[in-house]
Amino acid sequence: MERIRIHHFFDIIRDHGKGKLLKPHPYGHAYHTVGNRLISGEIDQIRLVIENDDICCDCSKLVSGHCIDTIHHRADFTSKEKFNDYLDSRIMKTLGLEGGQIISIEALLDLTCIYLDHIEDLYEGNDPEHTRTRAVNVTRGTHLMKAIISGNLSQYTTEENENG
Repeated sequence: MERIRIHHFFDIIRDHGKGKLLKPHPYGHAYHTVGNRLISGEIDQIRLVIENDDICCDCSKLVSGHCIDTIHHRADFTSKEKFNDYLDSRIMKTLGLEGGQIISIEALLDLTCIYLDHIEDLYEGNDPEHTRTRAVNVTRGTHLMKAIISGNLSQYTTEENENG
């Protein structure tokens, strides 16, 4: 069973919603492999963690079990690991989830409405336009994933084409 940070789950849903192809990254992490398995419906449940997860596996920035990467888009954090821990804790609390909890992808998708209702608070300190774009793409990705799970992907695609 995959161990996944909640923000990684929503990153995958966001990227799927914007039609981004998931491909290998120069850092060598497993975002593309885990993401593609999630999007294809191969993964039906995950264990939520607030620590480096299965996506971080083989990342060149993972040293002795800790992410040494840095971020530059915020004034209050420079450590990517500390920011991710902070963000994951906030998202998990908002959704009523706990570290170590096993949850189905379908149940997580059902919680997306709560995530979206609080997205501006969750990502406070990030660029507001980036957060708005994230919300749009997470919404699209959630609809696509629900269609995959229900087996109605062709119906969703048709409706999207008809509705623009």
